[in-house]
Amino acid sequence: MKNVSTFQLAFLAIFILIAVVGIAVFAGFGGSSRAAVPKATIWGTLPGYYISEMVRNINIRSTVIDVTYVEKDPETFQADFVNALAEGNGPDAVLLDDDMLYSQKNKLQSIPFTTFAERDYLNTFIDGASIFIARDGIMGVPFSVDPMVMYYNKNILARSAISRPPQTWKEMNQIAPSIIQRTDTSNITQALVPFGEYSNVKNAKEILASLFFQSGNNITEKNPQNDEVYSVIDKDLEKSLDESSPIASVLDFYTSFANPSKPLYTWNRSLPNSQDAFLGGNLAFYFGYASELQHLQDKNPNLNFDVAQIPQEAGGVPNVYGKMSAFAIVKNTKNFAGALGVISKLTDKDSIVIWRDLYNLPPVRRDLLAEPAKDAYMTVFYRSAIQSKSWHDPNPAGSDLVFKDMIESITSGKDKLSNAVGDAKLKLDRLLKVK
Repeated sequence: MKNVSTFQLAFLAIFILIAVVGIAVFAGFGGSSRAAVPKATIWGTLPGYYISEMVRNINIRSTVIDVTYVEKDPETFQADFVNALAEGNGPDAVLLDDDMLYSQKNKLQSIPFTTFAERDYLNTFIDGASIFIARDGIMGVPFSVDPMVMYYNKNILARSAISRPPQTWKEMNQIAPSIIQRTDTSNITQALVPFGEYSNVKNAKEILASLFFQSGNNITEKNPQNDEVYSVIDKDLEKSLDESSPIASVLDFYTSFANPSKPLYTWNRSLPNSQDAFLGGNLAFYFGYASELQHLQDKNPNLNFDVAQIPQEAGGVPNVYGKMSAFAIVKNTKNFAGALGVISKLTDKDSIVIWRDLYNLPPVRRDLLAEPAKDAYMTVFYRSAIQSKSWHDPNPAGSDLVFKDMIESITSGKDKLSNAVGDAKLKLDRLLKVK
C-alpha cells in the first residue's frame, strides 16, 4: 500500500503542476491582461470614422488591440509628419496610399523577411502588392485596394442596340459609330469615352496608367540591388523609331479620341468634366474608382448605369490601376513590436472582412478574393482588384503635371510623340531623385 500511495501522490503532484501551467498559458494567450494587448498610434489619410469602427468591431468581445488612429489631410500630411518626427512626437506607424509611401520611405523601416517571409507575403496579397517589397524586407503591409472600373450608361447602350459593354478595346472601337453623336459642325452631343484630353478627364493619370500596364509598361521599375527607382515610361521607344512600340500605340490610341480628323473623335477640351458628363447622361462610359459608386448613385439617383471591368487588349496583360493603402512602421518608433502586432491583426482575414463590409471595397487578400462576392457590383470589384497594380509615384501632384504635359504636347502638335514621352521620362526621373 505504501508504494501505491507514493505513486498516487507523485501522479497528483504532476497533474496539479500541468493544470497550473495550463491556466497560466491560457491567461497569457487569450485572456484580459492589458500587458498582452498590442498598442500603437497610427496616422493615416483614410477616414478616421471607419478605422475606429473597424477597431471597435475587432474588439467587440475582448480587447485584442489598442489603436489610436489620427486622420490626416493628404495635403498637409508630409509637413505634419516631418514636424512631429523632429519634435519626437511621431506615430508608431502610418497608413498611406501607394503614391505617398514612396515619398516617405526614408522615414519608414521595413519588416524583415525573417519576421514576414516574402513567399508568405506574396501568397497572402494580390500581385500588385509586390510594389511594397524592398531589398531588406516588407516596406508596407497592404490594407485596402480601390481598383479602376468602367461605369456605363445602360440607356445609351440600349438605344444603340448594344447588348453588353465592350470587353476589349477592339470592341470599344467597333461600337463607337453607334454611340458617338455629333452635329453637322462636329459639336459632340453624345460622347463615347473621355479619352484624348487631360484637364477635363477625371482620373486621367489612372486611365493612362491602366493602359500602360496593359501594354507591359510599368512606368517605373526598381533596381533590386539598391532599391533605386527609375522611370521606364519610354521603354522600347529607342528600338522602334517608327513609333510602333507598345507605349507609342497606347498614346496614339488614347489621343485619337480627341482628334477631329479621326472617326473615333468623341472628346475635346470644351466639354465638361468627364464625371459631370456621365452624371448628365451624355457620356456612355466613365472610368473611375470602385469607391465612386456611392457618389454616382447619390449625385443622380435617376441615372440608369452599371459597372464593368475596364476593357483589355485581346491576348494582352490583364491589368488595371488600383490605389492601394498599406501600413508601414515608422523608423524611429520605440514600439516596433506593438506596431507590428497591431498591423498583423488589422490585416488578418477576419479584420479585412470587417473593413470590406464597412467601406464597400474589395479585399486585398487572395483568400477573400477567392470567395464569392456579396453582390453584382462587388463581383466586378473583386475581379478588378485581382488585376490591380500600382507604380512608384514619387509625387502625385508633380507626376500629374508630367502626364498632363505629355498628353497636351501630343494633342496640340507641340511635340512628336517620341519627344513627349522622352521628356516625361526625364521629368519623372527628376521627381524620383527628390528625397
